[in-house]
Formats: sequence, structure tokens, C-alpha cells
Amino acid sequence: MMAVKLAQKSTENFQYHEHDNGLKYERHDYFSPEKDPEFSPQSYLIKQLANVVNPLHFHMQNQFQVFIEGSGQFGKHQIKPYVVHYAGAYTGYGPIIAGDHGLHYLTLRCSHDFGAKFLPAQMTHFKKGPKHHFTSASIPLDSVKELQKIACPVLEDIHVETKTNLAIRVLKMPPESSYQLEVPELSAGIFLVMMQGSILEGTETLTKNESIFVSHATNHYLIKTKLQSAQILVLQMPFKNQAYLSSTP
Repeated sequence: MMAVKLAQKSTENFQYHEHDNGLKYERHDYFSPEKDPEFSPQSYLIKQLANVVNPLHFHMQNQFQVFIEGSGQFGKHQIKPYVVHYAGAYTGYGPIIAGDHGLHYLTLRCSHDFGAKFLPAQMTHFKKGPKHHFTSASIPLDSVKELQKIACPVLEDIHVETKTNLAIRVLKMPPESSYQLEVPELSAGIFLVMMQGSILEGTETLTKNESIFVSHATNHYLIKTKLQSAQILVLQMPFKNQAYLSSTP
């Protein structure tokens, strides 16, 4: 079974949001809402306005956030491109404070989430259980010359957890190359986020900050470059912890 979705700028749906807690942002959705509980991924870009605070909150699904533009502060961490944050379901995180020029970040989930639950105001939605989060250091961009010089694709580990199946990697590919990516059965799926260059998916070309979701139903996925090299984030999502699969708070 092949289960792949493309997140491209050409398909985005834009909305502006303001919350009573002062949070202001633009949201650019790349996927249409899915009703299928087995295949309902989310990919959207948040453009948090300058000096605005996104308060402490949690979500009901596992997620990645990829900070792609601007700067700010995330909890105790200074944020700039390309920092990757992972938060498991029902794990509180934040605040996210945008700098003087705003802060842009992708939010990626394998399953649909109905929105942030702010703390402590929405504590009634919180569930007890294992909490899981990780924030990477800033992942640098290689120069185009460096990418063109490599003889064949190289997959580098940034952060790998064998126990949870969380993994953050970077794939570097020269022009006119291909790489067969393994999608582990024990992961919920993989997001590929373009850091630079371009790759091919059928008749489509994906470029900087666009992404692909590959479901766990797909055992392998072939990544191909043509005239350009590519540097790609490979984000492997764990399944939601069993402790949260019941309906009991």
C-alpha cells in the first residue's frame, strides 16, 4: 500500500488567527482535512507575528515543529533555522516567543489534531501518562558546492531513539541521484522536509520548505534528484503512546 501526500505552496489554504490570550499568527494549511482515522496527516506553516507569545500548551497528537525562518525563544532555547522540536501527545511545551522579525515554523502530524489546549485554562483535557519531547540544535545548511561534491546520497543521524522510534536525520543528495528510504513498520510515518535544492515526486518538483508525508503503510520510498542537489530533513514519527489510547482523562 502506497500512502504519500505532498505539502506544496501551490496547495496552501491561508487563515489569520487571534486568540484571547494575545496569540496572533497566520496559518497556511497544505493538506485538506481527512476523515480517515488511519490516514489523516497534517502539514501547515505558522507565521507567528513579531514579539507575540504562544503560551504553554499541549496537543492530543504527536507532532514535529520545524523552525524555518525568523528567530525567537522556545522555552529555554534560542530558536533559529533549522531547529526541530518533537512533542508527544499530552506533553506541555512553550512558551514560543517570536523575535522582532517574527517566527515561522512548520507543524507536522501523522494524525489530525483539533488544536492547542492552553494551560492551565484547558487542564480538563489533559491526560496523565508518559511525557516526551526533544529540541535539536540548529541544523546548518551545507553549501551547494558541498552537496554537489558528494559521490552518493548520505543519511546522517541527528537524534535517534530506538526505544520510542523517534528519529531526526538529514539526507544529503547530489544531482541525478536516488535514495531508497526505509519506513519502519513500528513508526507512524515519516515527513521529508526540503531544506534546500529540489526532489522529484512523479511529475511534481518539491523545493525549499515543502514536504512529503510517507505513511507507515509504505515500506520503502524512493527519493530522486534531477539537475539540483538536495538537503532534506527526515523526521520519523513514533506512534502515540498506548497510555493515551483510552478515553479516560
